[in-house]
Amino acid sequence: MRSISPSLLSLCVVLLFTGCSAVPVMNDSPDPQLQREFESAVELMRQNETTQAKARLKQLIDRYPDLAGAHINMGIIQLTEEDPSAAEQSFNTALGINPGSLPAHNQLGIALRMLGRFQEAEQAYLGALKLEPDYLTAHRNLGILYDLYLARLEPALKHYQRCQALSDSPDQEIERWIIDLQRRIKSSK
Repeated sequence: MRSISPSLLSLCVVLLFTGCSAVPVMNDSPDPQLQREFESAVELMRQNETTQAKARLKQLIDRYPDLAGAHINMGIIQLTEEDPSAAEQSFNTALGINPGSLPAHNQLGIALRMLGRFQEAEQAYLGALKLEPDYLTAHRNLGILYDLYLARLEPALKHYQRCQALSDSPDQEIERWIIDLQRRIKSSK
């Protein structure tokens, strides 16, 4: 089994933090002021102003405890701060509010993976895929889990290939992972 370097892990967290799909946004809130406040916190996150974003999200959570997106984004910040236990709580809170939240399932999987709870991480990703079988991010993360942490090469390959098939354009990194896995599977037989 390959191990993941701390610098690669940090890069993965940064990519998840800065990627548009990783930062849940609120759409069409009936309260325009709430919408603006939430969007302001998301913009702070995108600008890597995590201290300010965290404070803004805390205020939103205090005033609107049933706002799942605020809990998810707080959890994303907690992941970047390398506090996966706190992030796990935030994602579970979000799932208690909105059990159908794909980002909450996916991010919970990341937190559990960081905590070394690989079977629980697998269940979180599979939970997202049960809700949306074509959820590219969950396929990618499940492939990573199987490849790097559980040494389950054939399922990893399957999820990487599905991720690539769902991509709008070929992902060169995923393509390299697929080629590497095919080589490793062939050499293990």
